Amino acid sequence: MRIFFGVLIFLFSYSALASEPHLRNFVTDYCTMFPEGTPQKPDLWKHCCFEHDLRYWFGGDSADLDFADESLRQCVKDVAGNFWANLMYKGVREGHSSPVKNQYHWSWGWDPERMDSPLSEAEKTLIRKDLGNLGLDPAYVHDFIGKYHLN
Repeated sequence: MRIFFGVLIFLFSYSALASEPHLRNFVTDYCTMFPEGTPQKPDLWKHCCFEHDLRYWFGGDSADLDFADESLRQCVKDVAGNFWANLMYKGVREGHSSPVKNQYHWSWGWDPERMDSPLSEAEKTLIRKDLGNLGLDPAYVHDFIGKYHLN
């Protein structure tokens, strides 16, 4: 009987650990279904899309989503002007209501999937740790953490 209970305790403990939220590996396709720049400068706003994808990876609430999309627009505006910035922004915003969903939707990184809600302190800690493991420039990670209030 003790062995039976020991096995049950082990199985319940294992299933609790297995369902502990974690972030999938980060990947980016940069500017999903949109060019990363102009024909003359093909990577002009690629870095803007990278940051946007990185922010979508771990999600948050609707205010975080709005800020991420607006940050993308501002970044593209800074390097390419209003035309490209507004075109991309409108495409991203329309994509939120599209019946065809991209696999890299808002907060796609969480396993198991999480609802759109404010990030908890435990989630922010995990995000900071995982950001530090991506091999990005530490100054970029530091600025990203500050910009998106992950500290």
